[in-house]
Amino acid sequence: MTHPLLEFHAKVSLNLIDLGASGDSNPYWERLESVTNLFGFDPNREECERLNKKASRFRTHNFLPYAITGTTGEFILHKTKSMYCWSLLQPNTSWLRRFQFGAEFEVEGTEAIPGVRLDDVKELNGVDIDGIKVDTQGLELPILKAGEHLLRNTIMIETETGFVKNYIGETTFDELAAYMKARGFGLFHINSTRQQPRANALAAFCDNEELLWCEAIWFRDYKNPACQAALQELTREKALKALCLYANHGCLSFGYEMAELFAGKGLLSASELQVLGSGPAAWRLPQVKRAPIQESRLRFLIRHIPRKFYSPMLYHLNDLKNTPHPFSKED
Repeated sequence: MTHPLLEFHAKVSLNLIDLGASGDSNPYWERLESVTNLFGFDPNREECERLNKKASRFRTHNFLPYAITGTTGEFILHKTKSMYCWSLLQPNTSWLRRFQFGAEFEVEGTEAIPGVRLDDVKELNGVDIDGIKVDTQGLELPILKAGEHLLRNTIMIETETGFVKNYIGETTFDELAAYMKARGFGLFHINSTRQQPRANALAAFCDNEELLWCEAIWFRDYKNPACQAALQELTREKALKALCLYANHGCLSFGYEMAELFAGKGLLSASELQVLGSGPAAWRLPQVKRAPIQESRLRFLIRHIPRKFYSPMLYHLNDLKNTPHPFSKED
């Protein structure tokens, strides 16, 4: 029995936008890196130059030194103590100081920088975008609204959004969710483990604390009436891309429902649909070379360390590198 998804994988070329591209991409992209063209954005030109020179498993990568915003113009970049909290919005410090990690949001400087809408980025002219990751510290909804032409046929959107206004003027998850559902996107995954303790004597003993933000994955539902225009424009190539993305995220029953819809439009053959309905084996993507077991374990452990410890941990890495292991034998 042939597995059509493996054949699809060899034929597709995905286009992914990564807004907030500093750091590594999410591990779930590993299976699709070899067929994905990555367009990363970061307002720091030096960081983009570094990332463009860095080796990558993506089919192609291009990091562009633009701050993506809801309108094209000049903005004030608030440089906080932690670079991962930098934003074009001012941190809501009176709120954030109630939490143990609040000091990471203290503004240490500002800089005037140009901002540009996604629809105005010349390097993306004519590119058919399949997925976008938006991690822009409170500006996710304005950015999506200002990129509707470019993103009109996007299959998947990954967002990181606050449940509360951690930045002044931030659009929250509730607002984003209403926008996504109105445009025919369904919520398929949510990581809401970003709990932060209050800044008091019992911070180290907390089990459950207030949820401040979450990471979410949304898929376009082509059976939703709001997606009829995208369905009408759907090509076989785009349908194959969608099936690969569903498989990559384990959305098999939804994926098969969409495959039936695609087959009804003549974008899949009856034999291809039959194989996709035969079981999970037909949805397996090619395996990728895994990191050494020690590195895999380290990544697993790091993912379970609260973010409040990231900055001090990184600060002390060089010291740890030069510290003899307590169990090593001395010469």
